[in-house]
Amino acid sequence: MSSVWIIAALTTGLVGSLHCVGMCGPLAMALPVGRLPRSQRVLAVGLYHLSRVTAYAGLGTLAGTLGQGLLLAGFQRSVSVAAGLFLVLWTVFRRGKFAGLTTGRTAQWITRPMSRFLQSPTLQAFAGLGLLNGLLPCGFVYVALTGAVTTGSAVNGAAYMGLFGLGTVPALMLVRFIPNLFPTSFRHRFTAFMPVLTVALGLLLLARGVYPSTRTDRAGQEVPICHGGRTEVHPKTP
Repeated sequence: MSSVWIIAALTTGLVGSLHCVGMCGPLAMALPVGRLPRSQRVLAVGLYHLSRVTAYAGLGTLAGTLGQGLLLAGFQRSVSVAAGLFLVLWTVFRRGKFAGLTTGRTAQWITRPMSRFLQSPTLQAFAGLGLLNGLLPCGFVYVALTGAVTTGSAVNGAAYMGLFGLGTVPALMLVRFIPNLFPTSFRHRFTAFMPVLTVALGLLLLARGVYPSTRTDRAGQEVPICHGGRTEVHPKTP
């Protein structure tokens, strides 16, 4: 995965952190950390976030596998353009609102076991909470998954979503231990950057699809990269 995608994944997670504080922060505050022995509290919170990032990576594996299939079918550039248009148009029509697109009864299969885990202060419960939290419907996760699809491989898709998850950890850790660090007014000002980031990512995907990258062969000729594959240009023999 190129450095551009690494930066894009981390930035999406970091900027989306304040959104996560609003959506997932109450859950982080509700974690029954105080009911654990002091020696297990840090480990429990670490397991929660590790499991959450692992869930994101699992979703990224599926997204990257889908992207790899499209790559082999020769549709990678079209998918990149379509993904970019989706992010731009979605941001415009939803006016930058990134709440979960599916809620209510649809997510009950996740929220019900989460409620049981919250009543069971064990390390296994914290790991389960993190895993299920990573599967909760969330608009900003969908934004990240759009980028993961265009990476074109299961490994890169998992890495992309794993980096996105890591980017969300600092804010959620801070809101757990320093609750007053992110007042509502600050979160509202910061969330103004979310639509900007989403449109920027969409434009990046559009550019990637419209203007494919090129490499140069040993003779100095450009080797075009089309649809995710490479067309070799062999130098003429005398």
